[in-house]
Amino acid sequence: MFRLPGILVLCLLISAGLAAQTPQATELPGQPFVIKKTWTIGGEGNWDYLTLDPVALQLYIAHGPVVQVVDVNAGTVAGEIGGMRDAHGIALDNNGQYGYVSDGPANAVRVFDRETLEVVASIPTGKNPRAIVFEPASRLVFVVCPATAEESTVPRRASNGQRIVTSSDPLVKSTVTVIDADTQKALADLMLPGKLGFAQTDGKGTVYVNITDRNQIAHFNAQGFKSQLRKLAKGVAPDGTKSLESKSTKPEGSSNATVTIDWSDAALDVQPIPKALQVFRLGHDCSTPKGLAIDSANLRLFTACDNMTMQVLNSTNGQVVTTLPIGAGTDAIGFDPTRGLIYASNGGGVGSLTIIRQHLTDSYAVIQELPTRARARTLAVNPVSGEVYLVTNVTGFDLTHNGGIGGLKTAPVIGSFQVLVVGN
Repeated sequence: MFRLPGILVLCLLISAGLAAQTPQATELPGQPFVIKKTWTIGGEGNWDYLTLDPVALQLYIAHGPVVQVVDVNAGTVAGEIGGMRDAHGIALDNNGQYGYVSDGPANAVRVFDRETLEVVASIPTGKNPRAIVFEPASRLVFVVCPATAEESTVPRRASNGQRIVTSSDPLVKSTVTVIDADTQKALADLMLPGKLGFAQTDGKGTVYVNITDRNQIAHFNAQGFKSQLRKLAKGVAPDGTKSLESKSTKPEGSSNATVTIDWSDAALDVQPIPKALQVFRLGHDCSTPKGLAIDSANLRLFTACDNMTMQVLNSTNGQVVTTLPIGAGTDAIGFDPTRGLIYASNGGGVGSLTIIRQHLTDSYAVIQELPTRARARTLAVNPVSGEVYLVTNVTGFDLTHNGGIGGLKTAPVIGSFQVLVVGN
C-alpha cells in the first residue's frame, strides 16, 4: 500500500484546517444574477433616485415632472405623482402615510399622500434640493441642497492677478434643510462646507452625507435634534441659559426656516449645537464619493467612488475597512441586509451592476460583474424578494435632424423608459 510521507500528511491536515476556517467570500450564490425581466413603463424626462416601499411593494421612480409608482408584483405603473418641475429624490415616512419628493428647480419638497398619490403640501427648501432622507428616530426629514457647479468653482485672484478656480474652496457651502415630519414645516437650514451628495440614515438617529468635492462624509446625530432646534427657533440656547440674537438676513440659498446653523469649516467650534457635527475623511483610494449605503447592524458604511472603487468604513469612527473595485460611472449603491449583498449600479459605458458579498462583518469580495444597460446608474433593492431594480431608456439616431459634421445625433426613443429587474 502506498503511504504518504508524514510531513506531507501533516501539511495536508494543516491546510484543510485553515481552509475550513477561511471564509469563502468569493463563492457564487446558487446561480448567477441575470436580468430576469424588463418592464417598459414609458414617460419622459430625466430620471434620478429610486425608492422601494418594502411593505406595499411599490417602486417610486423620480422621472422628470412626475414620480412613477410601479407595482413590483405586476410590473406595471400603478399611478403617478404629478405637479413637479423636476423630481430628484423620494423619502417615505415610517407609518405608511406620507412621502416626500425633492423638486430641484422649485426649491421645494412636495409632500404626498401614499394612498391617493396626491400632493398635500409644498415646503420651501434651500436651492436645488436633491437627496432626501426620512430619519425615523427623530421623525425629521433631511433635504440635501448641494452647491451648484458655479458655486463649487469660486474664482480667486493670485498675488500677480492671475485668476484661480478651485473645486473645494473653503467658502463653498451647501444647505441641508431640516423638516419636521409631524408639522410638515422647515425647522432649520444647516450650512455645511463643500458640495454635498447622497444622504443615508442608520435608522437609529444618525444621518450621513457625502461631501463629494472633499472626499469626506459628514454625519450628525438627529436624536434630540428636534427639541434643540425648537429652542433655537424661540431664541433660547440649547442649554436654556441665554438668549440667542436672531439674524435679520438669511444666507443665500436658504429656505424660510426660522433657524440657520452655520456648520462651515470656520464655525465648527462655535456652532449653536456644540459637537453635533463630525466629518470622516475617506482613504486615498476613493475620490468623489457618490452613492451611500449602510449596514446598521454591523456599523458599516459603503460609499461608491468616482474612480471605480467602493470603500467600506466603520460608521462610528470612519476607519477604512477595505476597498473593492466596481464598474465605471457609478451613481448609486444598495445593501441587502438579509442576504449580505452590496450592489453598485454603474451607468458608464455599456452599464454594469457590481455585486459584492459580505461573508462576515469585515470579509468582502466581488462575486459578479453583471452587464446591464447604458445609463442604468440608479437602483433600489427589494429586501423581501432579493431583486434589484434599475432604470434606463433606449437611444437611437434622430433622423429628423442632421448632425452636420458630427453626423447624426442620438435621442431617446419615445416610450422606451424601462425597469430592469435583476435576480438569481
